[in-house]
Amino acid sequence: SFSMKLRTDFTRIRQFWLTAISIPDMQYNFRTANENDAPAISELLHSAMITYCANSGVCASMLEAMTEDIAAVTDRIRTSHCFCYFSGNRAVATITLSELTTPLKLSFSDKTEHYLSQFSKVGYISRFAVSEDLRNEGLGIDLISRTTAFAREHGLEAVLLHSAVSNRTMVEFYCNRGFVLIDHENSRGYPRGLFSYRLCKDNVTAG
Repeated sequence: SFSMKLRTDFTRIRQFWLTAISIPDMQYNFRTANENDAPAISELLHSAMITYCANSGVCASMLEAMTEDIAAVTDRIRTSHCFCYFSGNRAVATITLSELTTPLKLSFSDKTEHYLSQFSKVGYISRFAVSEDLRNEGLGIDLISRTTAFAREHGLEAVLLHSAVSNRTMVEFYCNRGFVLIDHENSRGYPRGLFSYRLCKDNVTAG
């Protein structure tokens, strides 16, 4: 019956979001962040961005994430979807998904304008970080997978993000997850690429 199917779908989605992944000798719990988590998330982001800057050849002063305070993190938790893995009270991986109904605001070239004009509602990933001592354990892959699945379930047409194209490790990571580099520019003082993961397949091209 319809009601039984609805209950089954709800159980499946609930289980998806409550599942914890196991890593040898430890267990990390996945959940949506709340405002009380802001200090732990801020600490993780600042630590991770130092490594990101070094691997990208980017000065720390060029990244907004390096200068934002806990109040800014709190506001983002309040207004966006901030997903995290925790070990106790310690945030060990985090990602934020914001919903954009004006994708063209991210355009910076003819190529990006053509590509973004095909969408009316997209998700935008920011503040993606994994604790340095836990990289290559699958936490980052899992967060990306959960976030794109969440975006699809909520009717978004694509998921976008920016990353330094000089950071070959991150470029390879995103491309292996299905993201495509649309174009890059240097307005912030370093080669910053716009990447897209398409959730709707019809009539959409990279330009």
